[in-house]
Amino acid sequence: MMGNWFDGILEKLRYPNCKIVLVHDQDFLLNDESLLNNLKEEGYEVVRFENSVSFRYLYEQKYRASQNKYKLLVYTNDNIIFPYEYIKGNFNTEVDISTIFPKFSAPILRSMNREDLDALFTVHAQYQGSSSNKDTLEYIVKHLYKISYEIIDSEVELYKLLLFLHYRKREIPQVVQDFLIEKLKQCKVFHNLPIEKLISSAGSFYVFLEEQWTYFVTEYTKCEREKISEPSSLYRAHPFTNDDVWRLMVNLFMEGTISKVKKEPTLQIPKWMKIGIEEESKLETLHEKLNHISKIVNEKLARIKLYKDWIELIDLVAEYKYTAMESNDTVYVEEANTLMMKVNQDFQDWMLKQYHTLISLPPIPKPKMVHHVPHVLHAQRRKNEKVALLVLDGMSFIQWKQVKKHLKENGFSFVENGIFAWVPTLTSVSRQAIFSGSIPFTFSKTIKTTAAEEKYWKNFWEKQGMLKQYVAYQKGLGKEDYSRENILALKRNSVKIYGAVIDVIDKFTHHAVLGEKSLVSNLEIWLQTNYLVNLLADLIKEKYTIYLTADHGNTIAKGIGRISEGVLVDQKGERVRIYSDTILYEDSASKIDAVGWNNAGLPENYNVLLSQYGQAFVQKGEEIVTHGGISIEEVVVPFIKVQQN
Repeated sequence: MMGNWFDGILEKLRYPNCKIVLVHDQDFLLNDESLLNNLKEEGYEVVRFENSVSFRYLYEQKYRASQNKYKLLVYTNDNIIFPYEYIKGNFNTEVDISTIFPKFSAPILRSMNREDLDALFTVHAQYQGSSSNKDTLEYIVKHLYKISYEIIDSEVELYKLLLFLHYRKREIPQVVQDFLIEKLKQCKVFHNLPIEKLISSAGSFYVFLEEQWTYFVTEYTKCEREKISEPSSLYRAHPFTNDDVWRLMVNLFMEGTISKVKKEPTLQIPKWMKIGIEEESKLETLHEKLNHISKIVNEKLARIKLYKDWIELIDLVAEYKYTAMESNDTVYVEEANTLMMKVNQDFQDWMLKQYHTLISLPPIPKPKMVHHVPHVLHAQRRKNEKVALLVLDGMSFIQWKQVKKHLKENGFSFVENGIFAWVPTLTSVSRQAIFSGSIPFTFSKTIKTTAAEEKYWKNFWEKQGMLKQYVAYQKGLGKEDYSRENILALKRNSVKIYGAVIDVIDKFTHHAVLGEKSLVSNLEIWLQTNYLVNLLADLIKEKYTIYLTADHGNTIAKGIGRISEGVLVDQKGERVRIYSDTILYEDSASKIDAVGWNNAGLPENYNVLLSQYGQAFVQKGEEIVTHGGISIEEVVVPFIKVQQN
């Protein structure tokens, strides 16, 4: 028996004696990092075919001249015919999920997450049932996701299931969600619960948990105050008193996922409940929280493999850093910086070896990189739905924690994810990639400026069949007092697609006189103006579906001294130097203490030299907040869907 689900695909692609292999992949099987790494080991350069114009351009510029250097694997996820000149004399094939899992129902297979195919391959081998949708689905729910839905008949069991799904970040496909919703709705005990929301959205589930916890504490308080010797049956039988449920609740409080409840100063609270109560003396719980996060980060760091693991990790490290900065305790801030440095040693190594793989991955079902964002917006958009994309220029996951806290207090909830920025993490590179939906290689003429963003944004949507008058773009928002009149999405009734740049965080970054302290306090002052709250509330009122993201994050760095190369260097950043001449680039790389970048996805005459972690090419000893490099806090940025509770 084959050891891996994609061995059959590798076998199929192993022998063709030609320079280009063309693959039709309508089942998104190549949406897999391990498979792409294997193909690379087989000598393939993997390229996703978007359309014939951009592919021809890429092929002529990058591959034709060095054809003997590469074996090219070009794949499409669409039902198209490749241009004739590439088919001629080359190998043309297709890959299909039902040939890998012949015993299962094909429609059910197609709705599965591609990350689960390894585990699916294992359980497929033992399957004895029919290939009907019903049999396949029941088997997959029980054996792949290990959910015994028929024994979930109490709130305790339901809480356990929901915590298993959301806290463990088990992403389950829509078809499995629908199956569970249908089964659970048949149970009378759950008739008053919003089962659909609780299963399908982690954000909604956490809001629900917070409400339940507030209610639980209120009930307890009432009993204590009124000296009722016997706490109410609700209190006694609540799932929070179950050990398994409470253990994970403790983690959610520790990791900042759910908020604590403020208590009355005089009230005595049982020891076990204290973790969920906002204490007057926070130091002990703060220490516990940071220790807990640090332990999890170190455990995850030891077994990291895929890009998704880094997204989970930055979320935790950012929580640690933001909590430490909020405490104003220099010891904790130092410990946060040490942890960040440890993470970045491994992350830099991964970036140099693996980052290029991300470029070959398809943008759907989930975006992996910032230029995937408009593709995902288009794929998820329903007919006539209005969509707003707000790019908070320079917002790292650390600032997102601060923004999120403020928005949460104002009644918003979120579907949170992370994506990778383009390297170098400069606005002109990564923000243009967002609005164009393209890799930087394709906009070499405008790579030093952001002036073409509006044109690129409108062109992208025009290609998707959206007339230009329905598409709006704005930049430079956030510095003025908020007014509906300034927002094109609210001013013009015709707008269906809205892209906007709010660049206050980037401005605060570059003017952070006291380093990160300035950034935190300036951001707090800006958030308190409620510019963002009002903008989001007004967009929701106008029925917009809202996404927030960033083009890059930021990091702290210390100057190693300015490097004077005059006109020899093409573009100078605080953490990056760009050379149009390869010889000059190689010469500088040999002299400067810097990291040579592999230029994945960048134009030919764009050679990138990056400063080491924690360093910048500025006056020796000067401490700044900046961006441009490949630290995790610069590269992995939030991608958030915003909802109102």
